[in-house]
Amino acid sequence: MYEDIRKNKIKTGFIIGLFILFITLIVYYICMAFDLGEVSILIALSFSILSAWSSYYYSDKIILSLNRARPATHEEDQKLVNILDALMVSSGLQYKPRLYVVDDNQPNAFATGRNPQNAIICVTTGLLEKLDYYELEGVVAHELSHIKNYDIRLSAIVTVMVGLVVMLSDWVSRVLFLGRR
Repeated sequence: MYEDIRKNKIKTGFIIGLFILFITLIVYYICMAFDLGEVSILIALSFSILSAWSSYYYSDKIILSLNRARPATHEEDQKLVNILDALMVSSGLQYKPRLYVVDDNQPNAFATGRNPQNAIICVTTGLLEKLDYYELEGVVAHELSHIKNYDIRLSAIVTVMVGLVVMLSDWVSRVLFLGRR
C-alpha cells in the first residue's frame, strides 16, 4: 500500500511537470501567433505555473461546481452520513472526508481532493435510491480506499488539467476562426 501511495505521488509530480511544459509551449505559440515578441515566454510560463498551482489547490472545488454538487446533510442524507461514520472507525484515515450529493438519476460515486485532509466523497441521488445499505457501504468503502491511496490527487489534477487544455484549444480555435472573417 505504501508503495502505491509513493508511486501516485511521483506520478502526480511528473504529470504536473509535463502539464507546465505543455501549457507553456501552447501559450508560447499562441502568443507568438499574436506577435507578442520576447514577452511571450514570460506570459506562457506565468500562465502555466498559475494554472498548475490553481489546479492543485482548487481541483476539488472545480470538480464539485462542474457537477453541481451540494453538501450532504444529516437530515436529508442520514444513511450516507451514518455509513461514512461507521467506515471511518475501520478505515485508518485520520481525517473524515466531506460528503456531497449530485442530483442525478445515474448511479455514480467518486472521490476527489488533493490529499486525505481535503478529501471529498460525492454520490449521486440515483446511487442513493438504487442501492441498499450494504451495497452503498461497499461503494463508500471503495471511495475511501481511493482517498487512502492518494488516487484522488492524481485523478483530480488530471481532470482539471485536461479540462484546461480543452478550454484553451476551444478558445484559440474560436479566435482563429472569427479572425478569418
